[in-house]
Amino acid sequence: MKELADALLGLPRPLLIALDVDGTLAPIMPNPETAAIPDGTLATLQSLAGSPSTRLALITGRDLDSLGRMERIEGIWRGVEHGGLVIAPGEQPSARALAPQQEEALARFRAWTRAHARDAFVEYKPRAVAVHVRRIAGEDPKRAKALLEETEARAGALGLHVRKGRCVREAEAFKHDKSEALREIFERSGAASTFFAGDDVTDVAAIAFASAHGIGAFVLSEERPKPPSEARASVESPARLGELLSEVARRLP
Repeated sequence: MKELADALLGLPRPLLIALDVDGTLAPIMPNPETAAIPDGTLATLQSLAGSPSTRLALITGRDLDSLGRMERIEGIWRGVEHGGLVIAPGEQPSARALAPQQEEALARFRAWTRAHARDAFVEYKPRAVAVHVRRIAGEDPKRAKALLEETEARAGALGLHVRKGRCVREAEAFKHDKSEALREIFERSGAASTFFAGDDVTDVAAIAFASAHGIGAFVLSEERPKPPSEARASVESPARLGELLSEVARRLP
C-alpha cells in the first residue's frame, strides 16, 4: 500500500483522482439502494477535493439522483450513467435529449422488466434501465443466468445498447463508456496525470486510459480476484482503497 501511495504522490500535478463508486468506494450490496460510501472515505474525498494539487472525479453507472443519495461532496467532477453525462464543479447538468424512437424503446423495455424481471432489482434511469440479479444469483444461479440472457436479448431486439457488468445487464439509449468521461474530465480539468480505480469490466477502458496517463488500478473481489492486464496496480477491497486515499490525502502538501 505504501508503494502505491508513493507512486501516486510522485505523479505530475495537478493529479486527477477519478473513482468508480459501487465495488470501489462502496461495498457491493444485493440492493444498490442500500450501498453506502463509508463516512471516513467521504471525509477523505472532501479533503482531496479541497487540495490545490488534486482534482477529484466520481465516474459511475449511477444516475445523478442516485449518486446524490450517496455523496454531497463539494468541488468535484461527476461522470454519471457510465460517463454518458459529465458535470463540472458548479456546473448545471445538461444531458443529451432522447429521440422519439429511443423514448419508445426504453418505455417498451421498462414494461418488459415489470412483466418479466419482477424478482430482480431494476434500476430505472433517465436514459437507461439496469437489471440487477445479485440477490437472485445467491438463491437461484440458473434463474439469474437466464434473466441476464433474456435481458440482453430483449434490449438488443429493441435497438438498445447492452452493457454487461457483475450480476447486471443494462439497456441504454446511448453507447458510451467511462473512458470517454475520464478523457473529457482529464482534458477540461487541466490535470497533468490521473489515477483511476474501478472494480468491473465496465471500468477496464478507463483503467487503460489512466494507465497511459498515470496509474490505473483494479479493486479486487471474490468475483474478480485477478486484475485485468490494463491495470498497473490492484487494491484488495474498497476498505483498502479508502486507506490508500487517506494516506495520499494526509501526505499531500
